[in-house]
Amino acid sequence: MSDRRRILRGVAANLASIATRIAVQFATLPIFFAAWDAERIGTWLIIFSVPAYIALVGNAFAGAGGTAALAAAREGAMERARSDFRASWTISAGSTAVLALLFAGSAMFLVPSLLDRGGAVDIMDAAQAAAWLALYIFATSQMAVFDIPFRVAGRYPDHIFLYNAASLIEIVVIAAAVTFSESLAVLAMALALTRCVAAAVIFLAARKAAPEIFAGDREGQGQSMASLWRPSLAFMLVPLVFGLNLQGYLLLVGAAFGAVMLASFVATRTLTRLLDLFTNLTYAMQFYESGYLEGEKREIQRRMLATMTLVTLAVCLGFSLVLLAAGAWLQGLYTLGQTYFDPVTAVILLFAASLRSLSAAPVAVLAAGNSHARVMAIYLAGSALALFVAVLLSFAGAPLPLLVLPLVVAEASQLVPATRQALERLEWQLPEFLAQTFAKERLGDIRQLLTTLRGKR
Repeated sequence: MSDRRRILRGVAANLASIATRIAVQFATLPIFFAAWDAERIGTWLIIFSVPAYIALVGNAFAGAGGTAALAAAREGAMERARSDFRASWTISAGSTAVLALLFAGSAMFLVPSLLDRGGAVDIMDAAQAAAWLALYIFATSQMAVFDIPFRVAGRYPDHIFLYNAASLIEIVVIAAAVTFSESLAVLAMALALTRCVAAAVIFLAARKAAPEIFAGDREGQGQSMASLWRPSLAFMLVPLVFGLNLQGYLLLVGAAFGAVMLASFVATRTLTRLLDLFTNLTYAMQFYESGYLEGEKREIQRRMLATMTLVTLAVCLGFSLVLLAAGAWLQGLYTLGQTYFDPVTAVILLFAASLRSLSAAPVAVLAAGNSHARVMAIYLAGSALALFVAVLLSFAGAPLPLLVLPLVVAEASQLVPATRQALERLEWQLPEFLAQTFAKERLGDIRQLLTTLRGKR
């Protein structure tokens, strides 16, 4: 596969991934409410929230192992690439199996305390659902870790497409399960078995894409395991940080201002976080494509960092101006006029989202070399500290804009160390980076990128 075709397919796959996430989020809740009562839906969301997070463990090992295996394969060291893949596979399978069993066992004791005896939801049904979701967790980790062979073969878009197809099929599975049964266990079983089938299909496709990574002996796994645990942990920290910066402030605003203010805040935040669609796309493309760079790799990464920083600044500024100008109208349309658009809060949320977007390029540089563990640890600590300050402000009776202002500090705790470490890795001084970011050569790089995306030579 040529570089141009891989890039075009990568862009298409990541855009499809964004569309899939939107479709799943907007389609599933109406399906639930059309068939089940609120108590049953709430119980399911509580039980499913933990597996949805634990399943991300497989993504962590796929990210770190894929980076290591691809680098080894590009150097011609296929034996090391095989050991990196097998080590990631082993650790992912083992860790998620343990976490899944712990979840299923804990749910047996916790579920009865969460449900009212004599209520609409049967306690044993909920407990059985938790047991099936343990299988869901394990199958999801297997789906994720098979991304590694696709990356080695230069066909990572195929894995993204297959993963998205499985997610879309699950919408149909959910609709069928909740239409013909009110059992939480039946729904959990249907989703778990669907993921098992998807994992098998992706496994077979991965073997076909990169048969050489499945062949050979099993030596060298110990060394690979020792080198992969730290970057894998860094990938695992990402959803935890997002949880702090999303759910943490949601709970805090609800506790401090009540449901009415919370509804307005969530609506405004949803609009501002549309910028994250761009952030996710640019990060994914830079992260995946960095492994295929040839020639003067450091110089190419410098150009990528400078160019994407300039593009991100322009997109963030344009998006912010449009949203501030039309935000009140958009939010009124989105919530049928039942919430209030606060421009001051919107400015703070947009600033935080812009800092998060600017972090994508330097973090991608580091993650592509499995060197982002320290940055993610600082990001986690900064986010936790910022949330703690926000809690103190809520006790002091601070208004909403001041209460969410620590989010800016949280996002800065990623941007500053990520930029600093990325520049150190690229042996670049900050003044040089800033000068190159706004140099006229960047316009040529942007034109070249657009030409590539349009498919012209």
